[in-house]
Amino acid sequence: MSIAAINEFFAKLDENPDLAQELDQVDLTDKEQYKQRVVALARKYDFEFTLDELNEVIAAAKTMQQEGAAAEGTADQK
Repeated sequence: MSIAAINEFFAKLDENPDLAQELDQVDLTDKEQYKQRVVALARKYDFEFTLDELNEVIAAAKTMQQEGAAAEGTADQK
């Protein structure tokens, strides 16, 4: 259910300008601190997920992106 909460949180950015503005104000220079602030902000807006769950989703997204890039490279070689 936490993956759904993470997806819903990011989907709400388009619908909730206050949430989007608060997220835009989070400092991006320290990635770990940024992710902690995202989790705290999500809780403020009643989305429950942990830092570990957010890290899992980020890792899965990176893997999918890398696999997609590798597949495109293979397709380009044909």
